[in-house]
Amino acid sequence: MMEKVYIEIDASPWLDAEGNIEISVYLGEDACEPCYEQKVSLVDLIDKELYAYTVLYESPVIANHHFEDVESLLRNLKNAYEYAEKRAKEMGYDDAERKA
Repeated sequence: MMEKVYIEIDASPWLDAEGNIEISVYLGEDACEPCYEQKVSLVDLIDKELYAYTVLYESPVIANHHFEDVESLLRNLKNAYEYAEKRAKEMGYDDAERKA
């Protein structure tokens, strides 16, 4: 009879201050160094998502039937910004002090 072996895999995304999403994959229960890493720009992800809603003419144009998808994307990005701003202030960040 074969013995079962379980391997823990952790694929953790991380958003950095430059607008990159870094994906790190760790193998093993006590892994302290990732075995794979990839960075993807938030701007690139937004472009890919918007491009998925397009019809190609001379240049990409968002199809009318995807307008609700675009509205949802914009609303969620705005909500993410507002959440980040709120949380930063809760953690002591004060943009008024920085402007003075």
